[in-house]
Amino acid sequence: MRKLITVWHCCAFAHTGISRIAHIHESYHRWVKDVGHVVKEILPEGDICVHVYHKDDFRAVNVNDGIRPLRKSHRVLAKYRRERPKVYNSAGLGASLDDDWVELRRMLTDAEKLLHLLFQPYLEQITDDFINLVRIKLDENNEINILRYLYRWALESFGLIAFNRRLNALSEKVNKETDALIHSARQMNETIFLGNVCDYQRQYKRLIPVQDYFSKVMVTYMLEAVSDPDRDCLLNRLLEKGHNEKDVVTVILDMFQGAISCIPLTLTWALYHLSYSPDIFIQSRAREELIEIMPNKDSRYYELNKPVQEYLFIKSRAPCVQAILRETLRLIPPTIGIGRVNREDLILGGYLVPAGNMIILQSQAACRLEEYFEQPLKFIPSRFMNLKELNPELKINFPFGLGHRACVGFSFAHAQMIMALSKILRNFEVSHHHEEVDVINRLYNEPDRPILLRMKPLEN
Repeated sequence: MRKLITVWHCCAFAHTGISRIAHIHESYHRWVKDVGHVVKEILPEGDICVHVYHKDDFRAVNVNDGIRPLRKSHRVLAKYRRERPKVYNSAGLGASLDDDWVELRRMLTDAEKLLHLLFQPYLEQITDDFINLVRIKLDENNEINILRYLYRWALESFGLIAFNRRLNALSEKVNKETDALIHSARQMNETIFLGNVCDYQRQYKRLIPVQDYFSKVMVTYMLEAVSDPDRDCLLNRLLEKGHNEKDVVTVILDMFQGAISCIPLTLTWALYHLSYSPDIFIQSRAREELIEIMPNKDSRYYELNKPVQEYLFIKSRAPCVQAILRETLRLIPPTIGIGRVNREDLILGGYLVPAGNMIILQSQAACRLEEYFEQPLKFIPSRFMNLKELNPELKINFPFGLGHRACVGFSFAHAQMIMALSKILRNFEVSHHHEEVDVINRLYNEPDRPILLRMKPLEN
């Protein structure tokens, strides 16, 4: 057994320059090749962060987590909420630990059950409204910055679930309030990310006005919903179950921020990479499958009066669409990896990691290693058509987290993404005719420039 402090390479990352930090994932990818499957990073404050890339080490960290995993994240948001005890009981889903986290997690379990009850048919109508808006907003070349409208679609969808009201985010005219909410959510993501890795005090000052605005508007929506106790929505159902009002506010705010960001970005990356896939027939194959499900462009994806649970993880339904989504989540997952603090001493890659250290499971970088995937840097959805050949993938690819802190809303998010992707591919032929786009990280993996997709409407 070798000790961490005396043997490992010291790969201190100079957290200076916003541009460089946005490309921090490139360093993580390089380290595994230059150093190996276990890398020690010395942070500017002198703390140690351990990066692991091997499936056996992923498993070891997960086993060590127990039922109350520890992590260090969302520091600026935690500070914001701790300083406002009249509004918040805890730091929220990202930063809370132990009893605070257990209570929020219990609420999330209830919320996940309720999401399915409120799923149809209205969310599909919102997706149809999105499709119609895309048709209207196409330019003379049939091109559009699709991410801008996917943000609106996600906000509208979760607004219906949380408050049972339309936010008018998908109106043809500019909706200043919903656009400001989306902008605030993105700014919060950036300050949370930068506050984790550099310049904590400055990022906290940046967070305050955008968090103030976001929470003010959301609380207005909440008060309106609560004033109508007969309104069937996630907010009122959580309150009816007896959950603390402050905790309900916290969970709704955090779920909104996550829903606005994660799903739109994943769908945008899926559509973009379809244009560059060496698997050139995958889009037409997916469309052939979708025509069987939706004979007409405006056909329903979900059958009325059929429980949505039957659709959540049906791999045999539109397997090409399922494969496109899975390959997207492999190549560009929502986040770089998974952060944990080990409760006990661990042996990772033959090295001793004393208890109390920050450990990053570098899932995104691991998914780009040839030891797990052939041609790992290429977008090849067909690799997921036969899941029996992908056992290693199940051990390194965790796009929605791992263990007890995994995203409780994953099945709902998965269903939303499959439905939206299916609707898009059934209505449009998607391509990209501009310079290639790179990834930057602002808590979530974003494109480094607007992705202008050509979306040619299909005739039938």
